[in-house]
Amino acid sequence: MSSSQTIDDLVDRGLAAVESDDLESATQILEEAAKVAGENHVRVLHLTGMLAWAEGRPEHAAGYLMQAADAGSEDPNIYLDCAECLLLHDQDLDEAEAAARTVLRLENASQDAVDQARLLLSQIRLADEDSEEALELLDGISETRKKDPVYLSTYGFVLMNAGRDAEAVTALREAVAADPDDPDVHYWLGQALDSVGDFTAARESMLKVLELDQADHDEAGHEHDPLTNDIEEDLRGQFEGVLEELPEPVLKLLANAPITVQARPTAKQVAIGADPRSVVTFIGRPQTHDGDARLDGIIIMRDFLLDEIDDDDDIPELMIVSIIDELRRFFRLEGLEMSTGEE
Repeated sequence: MSSSQTIDDLVDRGLAAVESDDLESATQILEEAAKVAGENHVRVLHLTGMLAWAEGRPEHAAGYLMQAADAGSEDPNIYLDCAECLLLHDQDLDEAEAAARTVLRLENASQDAVDQARLLLSQIRLADEDSEEALELLDGISETRKKDPVYLSTYGFVLMNAGRDAEAVTALREAVAADPDDPDVHYWLGQALDSVGDFTAARESMLKVLELDQADHDEAGHEHDPLTNDIEEDLRGQFEGVLEELPEPVLKLLANAPITVQARPTAKQVAIGADPRSVVTFIGRPQTHDGDARLDGIIIMRDFLLDEIDDDDDIPELMIVSIIDELRRFFRLEGLEMSTGEE
């Protein structure tokens, strides 16, 4: 057996071990592969990156996967994994796009690999607010792939961001039917339904999001410390400090609403319109075409806040981002300049 066959066999076994979450075996195989071909062999770099990703070290994973992509290979999975890692973890989108486009230029890339590259590229272009090219990329995907839940959900999400809400509802309903246990798709469908004014169906979708997210939370078994009066007072104080930085027209909308803190949203709150995933949630009657908004209260979801931050210094920024999202959802405000520079 040649050394190339040996290294290919080792890395294939290592990647299979990563895929099956057998990280101990993957680590042992990686050590053996590095001895055979060296740490800088393109396939060893690929396995190193995938193992780091599985271990919860996405920044290290991205570094190794970019090295593998830069080293050059005819294996499309190297570029696909690199692009996906960079995209999912909000790293270098230019590098992600370059990696995905490389797959389109590989002579021996399978149709499945090309379809995956187009899916990733559509998400990358959407992240860069280019819905038009995202739709063009999705249009070029093979017809058989267009029945796939990932395609349907991506297509629906892109349509929603392109302002084609009615079409987005149709695509996302198909995506939910194809993969009813994906809470993200239910969430996007709920947003699209809200945009077309079907508030009853939107809330049904959001209740399903709450149910599925809670099931995932329970399965993970990760619990935060119980809420205390001191924690609630501290978070309210930080939130009030953030409010003081808002433009006067926005502050007037929020100034009189009572602020409370709780761990996670309840089904009763989601049933009357609360966002099941928002760090900051507005409670009351949202703005509609035939009625003004009435804000009855503001709730800070402590668990969601802790899940998103690296340290306490991140809290004010996360609060302001969530406030902006809720202003858009609840008051239908768009294009309002905030002190953070967001719109």
